[in-house]
Amino acid sequence: MAGLAPSNIRLPPPPPGQAFEARDVAVEDEPPAGDREVFDDAGALLRIEHDDGSITITMDGRPLRGADARETGWYDNLVDDIDPTELARIADDLLRGVGDDLDSRKEWVEARADGIRLLGLKSELPGLGGSADGAPVEGISRVRHPLLLEAVLRFQANARSELLPTDGPVKIRDDGPNGDTVEQDRLGDALEQDLNHYLTAVATEYYPDTDRMLLMLGFGGTAFKKVYYCPLRNRPVSETVDADDLIVNQSATDLRNARRITHRLTMRPSVVKRLQILGVYRDVELAQAKPAELDSVQREKRAQEGISDTTTNPDDRDREIYECYCELNIKGFEHKYKGKVSGLEIPYRVTIDVSSRQILSIVRNYDEDQEQLPEARVNFVKYSFVPGLGFYDIGLLQILGNTTNAITAAWRELLDAG
Repeated sequence: MAGLAPSNIRLPPPPPGQAFEARDVAVEDEPPAGDREVFDDAGALLRIEHDDGSITITMDGRPLRGADARETGWYDNLVDDIDPTELARIADDLLRGVGDDLDSRKEWVEARADGIRLLGLKSELPGLGGSADGAPVEGISRVRHPLLLEAVLRFQANARSELLPTDGPVKIRDDGPNGDTVEQDRLGDALEQDLNHYLTAVATEYYPDTDRMLLMLGFGGTAFKKVYYCPLRNRPVSETVDADDLIVNQSATDLRNARRITHRLTMRPSVVKRLQILGVYRDVELAQAKPAELDSVQREKRAQEGISDTTTNPDDRDREIYECYCELNIKGFEHKYKGKVSGLEIPYRVTIDVSSRQILSIVRNYDEDQEQLPEARVNFVKYSFVPGLGFYDIGLLQILGNTTNAITAAWRELLDAG
C-alpha cells in the first residue's frame, strides 16, 4: 500500500436513475491490470480510471500520491532529514553560544534582581536577626520607600489608557492617494472593527498580557512581544516575553544585528507531547527533566511572590526549552548561489530541549521568495522606555534606583530614631 488518505473515494459508474456511491479505497504502488493512472506535469497521481468505468479521486483536491515519497512545506520541520551527527554538532554549538550570551549579561541580571527587591512588594516585618539588608541590629525597620514603585505604577496606568482602550487598540488611518474616499473609509472601518473584535473577544489573553508587559517596561526599560502562529490555539498570537527570558549577547545593539536570539521557555510535558503529536516537534523520547537552574531575577521574582520551587516529583517538573533564532550552515541544506555552494549561513529557528540536549525542530526562518539571499524574519517586537548604551535599555530602575536606596536608608534611620 502507498498511503491511503481518509478523503480518497472511488466513484463507481452510476446505474441508471441512481446517484454515485462513494467508498474508501487504497492507492496501490502498482495499479491492477486494466486501470489507467493520470498524472500531472510534476508526476503526482491525480486520479485512477478503472476498467469498469469507475474513478478514484480525492475530495480535498490534493493528489492521490505525491511525486516524491515525502512532500514537505517551506516551514516544515527539517530535523528528520538531517544527519544525527550534524544535529548533535548544532545542539552543542548553540548551547555553548547561549551560555556565552548568559555570561555576557550577568551584571545586568544581578542589577535587575536588586531592582525587583527595591519595589518593596514583599512584606518584611521587623524581627530578630537584623534587617533584610544585613544590618546586625535587632528589630530595625525594614520599610522601603515607594518612590520607584509609584513611578512604575504611574507609567503603567498612563500607558494602559493609551494602548489598551476599552473599545480596542486598533485605529485605522488611510494615508493613500485620494480616490473613492467613501469606499476606503468603509473598508478602513471594517478592518478596524474586525481587528478590535479579534484582540478583545477572540485573543482574550492580549489585554492582561500587554498590561503586565507595561509594568515591566517601565520598571526595567525593555520589553518584548513575540508575534507568531500558535499551532495549539490554531490562530496568530502576540505574547509578552520578559526581557530576562530573551537571551541576547550584550554586544548587540538591536534585534537585527544580534548573532543569536534565544527565547527561554518552560513547558509542561503534556504541552511538549501535544506539539510532538501535531508534528511541530520531533517525536523522540526525552530524558527526565532536570531541576531548573534559576538565575537571580527568577529567584527574586519567586521570593517577592512567596513561591518556593520545591517539586519533589520529577514528573511534575516543567521542561526548559531554548528556541534559538540563529544563522547556520547545515550539511545537506547548504545555501547555493549560481548553482554552487556558497558557504553562507542562513536563518533558522532551532528548538532544543535543555535537559536531554535534543533538537526538537529546525525550521527555516526566512521567506521562500528570498531563497537567493535570505534575510531573517522579524519574530519579536522590542519596546523601549529610554534607549540605552547596549541591547537592554534604561528604565525607571536605572533612573530612580539609587535615589530609592538613599531615601529608604533615611526613612529607616528616622523611624528607628523615633
